[in-house]
Amino acid sequence: MTDAANTSVLIVGAGGAGLSLSLLLEQHGVSSILVERRVDVSWLPRARNLNFRTLEVFRGLGLEKEVLAAGTHVSRTVRKDSLAASGHQDFPSIEDILRVTDHPEALSPEPMFWYCPQSVTEPLLGAAARERGCDIRYGLELVSFTQDSAGVTATVSDRATGAQTVLRADYLVAADGAHSHVREQLGVPVAGKGVLEEHYIFVYFRAPWADVVRGYESDAVLIDRPGVRGFFLITDPDRGMFLIQQDFEQEYTPEHCRELILDGIGVPDLPVEVVEIAHWRPAQQVAERFRVGRVFLAGDAAHTMPPKLGMGVNTAIAGVHNLAWKLAAVLHKQAGDALLDTYEVERHPIAALISRQSLVGPAATLITGGEDDALLPAEERVSMFSLIIGNRYRSRAVLSEPPAHPAPDGVELLNGPEDLTGVPGTRIPHGGLARNGESISPLDLFDGQFVLLTGPEGAPWTNAAPEAAAATGVRVAAYRLGPDADLRDPDGKWWAATGLPADGVLLARPDGIVAWRTDALPADPTSVLTATLTAILARDS
Repeated sequence: MTDAANTSVLIVGAGGAGLSLSLLLEQHGVSSILVERRVDVSWLPRARNLNFRTLEVFRGLGLEKEVLAAGTHVSRTVRKDSLAASGHQDFPSIEDILRVTDHPEALSPEPMFWYCPQSVTEPLLGAAARERGCDIRYGLELVSFTQDSAGVTATVSDRATGAQTVLRADYLVAADGAHSHVREQLGVPVAGKGVLEEHYIFVYFRAPWADVVRGYESDAVLIDRPGVRGFFLITDPDRGMFLIQQDFEQEYTPEHCRELILDGIGVPDLPVEVVEIAHWRPAQQVAERFRVGRVFLAGDAAHTMPPKLGMGVNTAIAGVHNLAWKLAAVLHKQAGDALLDTYEVERHPIAALISRQSLVGPAATLITGGEDDALLPAEERVSMFSLIIGNRYRSRAVLSEPPAHPAPDGVELLNGPEDLTGVPGTRIPHGGLARNGESISPLDLFDGQFVLLTGPEGAPWTNAAPEAAAATGVRVAAYRLGPDADLRDPDGKWWAATGLPADGVLLARPDGIVAWRTDALPADPTSVLTATLTAILARDS
């Protein structure tokens, strides 16, 4: 066994959550080691569609152009008699079924949905992480861990050689999947419907099928005719997956699966190699706790959901986006430990809601015929806007008046995009600002720092920001909006939408969430801003 290696954060699991967290921590100047039991990135075409909030996170990491270039417009769902058959029947698009808003350009600088499956995003994120100096180690499996008041000690094993290494970290983040070994060792129970009575078979295969999938590379193709029914998902010109709802009267041997695939493709002499047959049942469960001492649960380890709304990886990345800046603030000794508690306070309610809402969805209906509709009554379903961005955090990291009537499930939902007006606990509104003659979204101002925005008469606030930042140790980028100011609000609509006066101010956290606002200009803005940052960062705890 080799001696302990030290790092600030040990991340277990190199899926979308783990890789994104590694990059986010690097942006905040925090070292991490990421260990993954697989020997390489996944080539499976899962987690196919990214939503606009996930794309905004990648935008903040400087990866937006790469992700958009690697993907394409959101995948279609079509029905064909076979892949080789001419023509197809179009189903309503995901964008239409899961409509977020009629005016997407006013909500985000990103497309509402973008096709970029796990087989593409994982290599892209992994390459970016390595280029930026992140420590990513494949083929290492977590064996055990212990924690004490100063950190976490973990033992990992090389799956090829059996050699063990001890790693010492200040914190451990478990992004090790739905069957999380870390969650199990912590003894954290889960709540929800658990494993559902839905039975599917994923058949992964290799075949030179470029000619028959041309024009459908990003689509889900339903083959639906007597004798064969299932979805083809395309990884690349030589690999793919066939998703079948299990028929218990059939035995799914490799030869039978090969016959189904050939029947569905419609080219009888095509060489098809069945690589793996995986029996799978979706699950809906949420860990009762996201934090136990110095260990945090993220992604599927924290919240498992059926893929029916495509929210799994998107919710996972939203969670680590919330966690990363808080870990960084505590590790840089800018914040108190209580700030880390707000990760669970903020993310658990919305993750639980998303997990339950994912019990039903349009894609699954094509397979189940609506048999799963009873899992979530229609009157309890909420909009995709609410799930992605239309909700409000309430925690000590958000300074606002308590709600008059707290939401019964702990999730305060907004009515629509018009409610994104800079209210504390919500994502800062997107809008057409300008800097140095070029259009810019407020989302482009962060780069891992707090952002202060004030109106045309708010110069005392921008003057106060450097002193308040120095007093608390955090970075604060301060901007005044006005005709002769740092940022221009060409038509005045962005600032007007906040409802703040010309000398009002709002302060947003590094994750883009508005943490505080006031319409009163005090006699000593520096003291007020310093006290505000102190409270948000739990420095007084």
